[in-house]
Amino acid sequence: GSCFTPQQLLMRVLCSLAFGSAVGQTVTPPPDTSKTAVVLVLQGRSDAAPGAYDDLIAQVQSEGVKAGVSVWAVTGPSFDDMKSAIQSTVSAHQAKLFYAGHGMGGAGEAAAEAAAGDSTAEGAILVAGFLPRDYRPDLQACKAKWATQPTHKCPKGKGLPLCPGGYLPEGSHDCSATGVPAPKFPVPTLAVGGELDGVVRVSRVAEAWYTQKQTPEHKVAVVEGMNHGDLLGAVPASVQARDLVSEIGGDKAKAQVASIVAGFLADPKSYNPPAADDTLSPFEKMFVEQEGSWWWTPNSEESGSSPWAAAAQEKMCEPLADTKLQWETSNRFCLLADGGGMPPYYRPENRANVTMEDEKVAGATIAQLRYTELTVAQVAAGENGYELIKEEKAGILGTGAITDDGSDCVSAIEIATKLSSRQLCYNRTNAPEDPETLDDGDRCAAINEAAYDLAMATASSTARARFQKSGRPMKMVSDRKPTPPAGPWWIWNYLQ
Repeated sequence: GSCFTPQQLLMRVLCSLAFGSAVGQTVTPPPDTSKTAVVLVLQGRSDAAPGAYDDLIAQVQSEGVKAGVSVWAVTGPSFDDMKSAIQSTVSAHQAKLFYAGHGMGGAGEAAAEAAAGDSTAEGAILVAGFLPRDYRPDLQACKAKWATQPTHKCPKGKGLPLCPGGYLPEGSHDCSATGVPAPKFPVPTLAVGGELDGVVRVSRVAEAWYTQKQTPEHKVAVVEGMNHGDLLGAVPASVQARDLVSEIGGDKAKAQVASIVAGFLADPKSYNPPAADDTLSPFEKMFVEQEGSWWWTPNSEESGSSPWAAAAQEKMCEPLADTKLQWETSNRFCLLADGGGMPPYYRPENRANVTMEDEKVAGATIAQLRYTELTVAQVAAGENGYELIKEEKAGILGTGAITDDGSDCVSAIEIATKLSSRQLCYNRTNAPEDPETLDDGDRCAAINEAAYDLAMATASSTARARFQKSGRPMKMVSDRKPTPPAGPWWIWNYLQ
């Protein structure tokens, strides 16, 4: 448990009595009140036991003295419940106010409180948390476009009479943007993630780190070897069920987090936490430089590309009959269901292609990042535009298909890609023969195996060694044709 001096114990009792009307609310005074006063208001996990954060708070207060601040800590079940204690403590000590939360329940609320129009907060601290995507103007604008839905009224020449599958004018859900989708937030923030947090994944913290590079007032730190439960006293069963195994233990984790938090409390604008590049840059290489993620980049279903989907065409065709030929590959994002008679946009069909000129082979592919799963029946084999648009970026955001709490993968479910066959590659490169048997075997499994190998090679040395020791290896199974082997059953049949 936490250790307090007699003075601290007396002041804690007095503060608890003063604010005893709020259930579970506690004000903990600092061990040294001579420094610059700050009030740290912490809303922890709703399933955490009383006193679960006492040790962490004590360490933050101790580190705060070293950093030049006297940290008055206010804890309680919700910020609303703590309102009177917050106001009284800030007023009594002329203190700077900071909101903090642990886990995305508390961290999300801390961000909301700090961003409120009447807030006097100097900053927000998001432990095992991050600024949600809703604070990014580009994504807010994209989400708002979901309010425009298809209608049965359509121009002459578009679809059947009355457009039973729905009609939308081109550009209705256009989420094109430029630059990295950075957040807009009124006060400095600090996000602290655990490398081995099984509740709030480090990959989502990595997304925050990358998208906030151009906004240095929003800082991200990662504690290597820390899991979610390390910062708690008694760990709730719900956390134990999902968490990874800590490599540093609670004492070391609390000490590192306390040092980082205290540094931010002392100087939220100028403080720089320990660099997390070694841990997080592999995620940038995969999500930005390979996948073309909608959340890390301004890409959407009709803009941008996936470099990996471009490279897949060469992998599909190799080895060519003429091994001296050089490749140039490209890719662009489009809805795979786009086609002249397909609602709601009735766009031209997009196809992959391979051409050759001046001894150079050009491979062009079409790809769509999938973030939700629809069924062939749901989309009426591609004829129900009202359902089809749920796969768009505006649809994912507008329907809430993804809960942005760090609990799930940041990656797409799959990079669905239209590729030219190996037979076509041989035909276009003037190979002596181009039989259908060129496409026999597990060509897609081989491409996925290459993606797996790339991920292993890109991972940090620490993560790779850990995975090789304790991880669950993946094995690619044979390619499978859907039944029936027709367009819609390919498109709405997902990588498993």
